[in-house]
Amino acid sequence: MSALLRERNLPVTLPDGVVLRADVYRDPAAGPQPVLLQYTAYDKSNWTSVNGVVNPERAVDAGFVVVVVDARGRFRSEGEFRPFVDTGPDAAACIAWAAEQPWSTGRVGMYGASNNGVPQWQALREKAPALGAIVPHFTASEFDQGWVYRGGAFTLGFNLWWSVANLAPDQVARVGADPAPLAAALRDPGFDRLPLEDVPALAHSPHYAEWVANPPGSDYWRDLSARDALTTTEVPILNVAGWYNVHLDGNLANFEAVASSGGPAARSQRLVIGPWIQWMPTFLGDSCGPERRFPGSLSIDLEGMQLAWFAHHLGDGPDPAFPPVRLYVMGADVWRDEQEWPPARARTVPYYLHADGTLTPEEPGEEPASSWVHDPHDPVPTRGGSTYLPTAPANIGPMDRADLHTRPDVLLFRGPVLTEPVEVTGPVRAVVHLQTDAPATDVTVTLVDIHPDGRATLLCDGIRRVTAEQVAAAGDEPVRVEIDLVATSNLFREGHAIGVEIASSSFPKWDRHAGTQDGRARSSADLRVAHQTLLHSSEFPAAVLLPMVPVPGAGEVSA
Repeated sequence: MSALLRERNLPVTLPDGVVLRADVYRDPAAGPQPVLLQYTAYDKSNWTSVNGVVNPERAVDAGFVVVVVDARGRFRSEGEFRPFVDTGPDAAACIAWAAEQPWSTGRVGMYGASNNGVPQWQALREKAPALGAIVPHFTASEFDQGWVYRGGAFTLGFNLWWSVANLAPDQVARVGADPAPLAAALRDPGFDRLPLEDVPALAHSPHYAEWVANPPGSDYWRDLSARDALTTTEVPILNVAGWYNVHLDGNLANFEAVASSGGPAARSQRLVIGPWIQWMPTFLGDSCGPERRFPGSLSIDLEGMQLAWFAHHLGDGPDPAFPPVRLYVMGADVWRDEQEWPPARARTVPYYLHADGTLTPEEPGEEPASSWVHDPHDPVPTRGGSTYLPTAPANIGPMDRADLHTRPDVLLFRGPVLTEPVEVTGPVRAVVHLQTDAPATDVTVTLVDIHPDGRATLLCDGIRRVTAEQVAAAGDEPVRVEIDLVATSNLFREGHAIGVEIASSSFPKWDRHAGTQDGRARSSADLRVAHQTLLHSSEFPAAVLLPMVPVPGAGEVSA
């Protein structure tokens, strides 16, 4: 065991004169060593935040120096904090500082989860010369689609609760503001408050109102995106994702963007996807939310994988020879190695939603339509999935949604009881044809695993905000709507059934559509009921597109 010296609050002066503060963990008897850097908004003195699945003590023992820096405007660092803004240049400056220290070999790697993964992607945009490898967990490089919005809808639950619980306390304390609004929001964040940007607790967190005001695809988001850097980078990347993590879509998009480049980073990048939620797996053990445990999910040494990755790419460690993709197949409850993502052997099979509530690979005939009413005064409540809410320990991950099926605004389409197992691994999409009497609306789609005892466990879900322009352009015809459910890997066991839910809300995961032109409301008086019609016909089918992977010993599903 190496000796451990922790030097606290060392100054890191940025080019604009702002001083950040860093904690350094190192063996004082060792010579220069590679550096593992985490640039964090979550307080460098907080061990659980510093951890990020790399324990500094273990890293020092493995021959590294660990540097953890409070981000600009956070905790002991100077400046003004604005999420995603200044992050890239500041991270690049910290990399350069770490590379120049006498205890450094000049080679730096970065690690960290969620918002601590953002500086890694943004540093690629800055082309920091000393950056030799990164391990971003549960994060995105585009922050509108991969973070703040999904399918055009505002990711209300995550955006508001993350801002209130994780960002606002330090921001309020730094300016000495009245803590009462924040204390009230920590008890009740007020998800149903209108307008969305009216959050007194975030008076000193201007980013939130900016996010509400800037729709996806706007210049605001393009200026912050690091996506273009992904296809030109030469930095090796070990991606870590979770099937129930808020940023799974961003994680997978990052991996696929780098894979498309064909450069050195594309050849060396790796992807690990576990049955994980918003927290690190070592913190929760093998549980994924309150209702499900995944045996063997901790059988891989994720921390050891990271240290081996850094040892090879920052020093003279052997090539760890990780598979290109290592994923956990839920239902089978096993880890499996793949050569690519998505698996090349997966075959997309459309499962059609029929008027009688069945779900089959057979195309529909001329069937009557299905209908439901979306009432924004009483939206469908969020039940599990990729969430981050005040009740997250009790409302996250693969939860049972069977009781929601009694609601008139949730349509359930159920496949036959399986006589042999069926595996779905890869991206999941849905295409429906919709008519509405509202000027604009939302469509949500949820894939569930229906158990023999009636439980309906959420696997993945998605939303699409149907714009007023789409509705107007369709005229008397239905609107074709494509919904991205992101991805999953699940073995539907014999005796189970595949289920698909259709609705128009999941609140407060996403903001409720107000039934207005832009979906927003200034007050509850603006909320309008929408009558929705889902078509089932050969001309206007509704289907979920499932990536089916052959199961040894089981027959194939016909397309």
